[in-house]
Amino acid sequence: MTYYEHTYIATPEVGKKDIEKIEKKIEEILSKYSGKIIKFEDWGLRSLAYPINKNSKGYYRNLYIEGSENVIKDIEQYEKYDDKILKYLSFKIKKIPSENSDLNNEKK
Repeated sequence: MTYYEHTYIATPEVGKKDIEKIEKKIEEILSKYSGKIIKFEDWGLRSLAYPINKNSKGYYRNLYIEGSENVIKDIEQYEKYDDKILKYLSFKIKKIPSENSDLNNEKK
């Protein structure tokens, strides 16, 4: 299996239920390919570098995923058409970091 870091930015008005629905759908996709979320970080509501769809803020979530290339393709295909998600980015990593990122450790 391969490790991936996947970050998505949701619209600022998403609620806890919306985030749970997004991550439930991601978990469904992962279970289809025998993948799993190893670790996740909630970076919270942050300012965007530039407006996206008239939004100047976004709700950031970072996931560390174990799975195949098809998992990432399907997750990104789902996020591409979800109107609650502004942007997403996935890339392959060699190992899951043991410490949380600086963005997760910042005071919100």
